[in-house]
Amino acid sequence: MKRLAILTLIVIVIATSLLLIRLHLNAFSSLKPKASPVPLNHLARTPNSAYKYDLCVEAYAFAHALPTNPFKTNYTFHDPFRNASDTIIPLLMDQNKSDDTVSFKVTIIVNQVATYTESISHVVALDGISIMLPDKTGHLQQASEPQFIVSYLDSGGIAAVLDYTCSQEWHWAAVPAKSGASIIPT
Repeated sequence: MKRLAILTLIVIVIATSLLLIRLHLNAFSSLKPKASPVPLNHLARTPNSAYKYDLCVEAYAFAHALPTNPFKTNYTFHDPFRNASDTIIPLLMDQNKSDDTVSFKVTIIVNQVATYTESISHVVALDGISIMLPDKTGHLQQASEPQFIVSYLDSGGIAAVLDYTCSQEWHWAAVPAKSGASIIPT
């Protein structure tokens, strides 16, 4: 009887020790940094987009413009997936003299979701730039036409004319996701 009690006590101690070790390892593994998800791009360039779409708004972009610049490139439109308004803010950045292209930094403010700031390079005059928005489930959607077109680019890459297509003509469709990931931050 005494041996049975000691054996039961040993089994309980071993089981408790194994449980504590497992809990400790689980807690430790949750502290390790998780692998970052595949980066998702919210911008796409469509070459030779000029003269194909109706245009609604024109904006002037100047390289490295300060917030005090009276020429604003902001474009606000109704979010197709939420009862909100979203805003696109393209900023002309730098000229790549080796291939005579420019880059833009584009801020996409998706109200009720997040703000994304991304860059797109190798843009030339007549290129269209499309943004991708998350639907209510977080999957990327792209419009049937670019949101703005670089209609003119001066030879020094200092100024550009941006023509926005008409938002009421944008028809949104799912973007095939390579990672299957959602872009809504968690």
